[in-house]
Amino acid sequence: MNRVLVGACILLAASTVGAQERRIPILIDTDLGSYLDDAFALALAVASPEVELRGVTTSGGDAETRVWMACRLLTAIDRRDVPVAWGRPPQAEGKVDAQYQYRYHPAVLYGRMAKPIADDACELMYRELKAHAGEITLLVVGPQTNVARLLEKYPDAKPWIKRIVVMGGALAVGQNGRPPVEPEWNVKSDVAAAQAVLASGVPLTYVPLDLTHQHALSPDQRDRLFAAQTMLTQQLQLLYQLADEERPALHDAVAAAVATQSKEDESPPVCLKISDQGLMTQQAGKPNARVAKKLADEKFADWLVERLAGFGKRTTLRESTNVAQLVERGGLPRRVHVFEDYETDIEKRWWLAGRLEKTDVPPGSSRACRSVLTLDFDDLQGDHASLYSAVIFNPVPGPPMGEQTRLSFRYKLEGTDTLRVQLYTLTSGYHRHLTLRGLPQGQWREATVDMTQMRRTDGSGGALAKDERIDDIQFYGAPTATVRIDDVVLYDAAPADEKQPFPRRFVFTGWFDTGKQGAEWPGDFEIVPHVPPNTWKAARSIENKTTGRPWIRISLRGERPLGKSTRLRFACALTGGNSLDIALSNSRTNERVEHALSDLEPDKWTERTIELATDKLESADELHFVAPKGTTLLVDDVLLYEPVRED
Repeated sequence: MNRVLVGACILLAASTVGAQERRIPILIDTDLGSYLDDAFALALAVASPEVELRGVTTSGGDAETRVWMACRLLTAIDRRDVPVAWGRPPQAEGKVDAQYQYRYHPAVLYGRMAKPIADDACELMYRELKAHAGEITLLVVGPQTNVARLLEKYPDAKPWIKRIVVMGGALAVGQNGRPPVEPEWNVKSDVAAAQAVLASGVPLTYVPLDLTHQHALSPDQRDRLFAAQTMLTQQLQLLYQLADEERPALHDAVAAAVATQSKEDESPPVCLKISDQGLMTQQAGKPNARVAKKLADEKFADWLVERLAGFGKRTTLRESTNVAQLVERGGLPRRVHVFEDYETDIEKRWWLAGRLEKTDVPPGSSRACRSVLTLDFDDLQGDHASLYSAVIFNPVPGPPMGEQTRLSFRYKLEGTDTLRVQLYTLTSGYHRHLTLRGLPQGQWREATVDMTQMRRTDGSGGALAKDERIDDIQFYGAPTATVRIDDVVLYDAAPADEKQPFPRRFVFTGWFDTGKQGAEWPGDFEIVPHVPPNTWKAARSIENKTTGRPWIRISLRGERPLGKSTRLRFACALTGGNSLDIALSNSRTNERVEHALSDLEPDKWTERTIELATDKLESADELHFVAPKGTTLLVDDVLLYEPVRED
């Protein structure tokens, strides 16, 4: 089916015969990761039989992150052959924000994806242009920094460029076709580069906002696209979930369609000027560019969905293994290794898959985590034939486990009754999992699993052992499902005689077996090895230069909300004294609650639990242990929690 651009006369879809006779070589320069239209443009290029994609380069701030995103997308659809390079600084300002999880994935970080080439962006462009002189179209759908640098560094490349197609600029957009008040983003991001490209004398076609702003992906078109469940549409669905754009604009995809056609099919060139503020105007003078102006058929988005959805085969899921049953949560844990309740952004950098959920949350919570699509993190025995809907976070530093490791969490499932719970062990270097089936859907529920029942996909690997260090905690559902997760607690089960119930909420857990002071464990203290028979490590006091007293100041790594009552459980050993002053503090407001102990037995490890009245302390970010002068204090296994209210 052909779509025609009136004014620019651009054919949107070549016939099959035409595509076989000629393929149009294209180099794409993109700021992939800022908005979704860059991903749609790249997807359209690889899904179009009439296009020969010769390379991808990335521009804009954080261009290196963007290039790894391009590598991941191309690898997922089996296009490792496409060379990818990033533009070195200086680049236009900007960073990858909402879509950052697409780059920070084990498949990228640990070499399981194609990698960018060593050359920078303009070197890749120059090499391809020289090898295919007069054939290649440069499609620029971001700031024009890399192309301007190419033309400045290698002016001999100008005659080798068939043409440059730029998504950028605006002549008359908005109500009644008024001229733009502000410059278009791609031009504004690097005005000098845009001016240099316009003045280069290379054949230019601009695809301005006048045309592109009319086209967006509606919810119905989005659903039809994602229903295809191919590896390509799953990549787009994942980026859509991360970007959270309800109606993604298709600016760059329109430009990609324009780039697939030859300049002879377009309208006559005009004279354009770009001001120092980035505004584009058409005026009398020597023509220097062509402009795509109007779509005769307004169903571009439908055509795009049809083409993208038809690329590749529908993905399939492997049969789940290692089915397990839920277990009792138990009382107050012997030790809490890690927790995440999503109430703060303190550990946000370690949310490896999932988006913050503020609307559909369990009772008592204000935030939870909603799944996004991801590859199975298990690179050795995982299912890589499809993406999964998952929530994954990485507890840093990876803690050592106890003898009875349990995982408690709250969940809500839609579109599946099956949940795979998976863990990576740093000690063993592989993943183990268990599968829960027959779970209720459409309601928030609590669950606890025995993590010693986990096994590798082939049944090997044995049980999770004491002192085995773990890493990523993972929850997987079918790709068409939605998984919501909250209040994740990885812990060593309570002793059989424990009388205290499982806490209402955890505030902070501090142990010092792995990680470094100042990095993973900020504050004022030293981390030292335990003396046998104790194992691993503890925090040791240093002198407070202001008071002269030994102290341990543990930073909670950010302000943590408190309830009316907070309990503190910890182990300590005090050499040379029997008293200890404890304070839970907010360093920003200077508010604090204090507690004094005076009955410690010197030179002996003991465990204590104290009650802290925090009804007037809304949040805290520090915990202080202050000992008498001339003493040495060791502290370990710190746990701040809000107990279950008896009322």
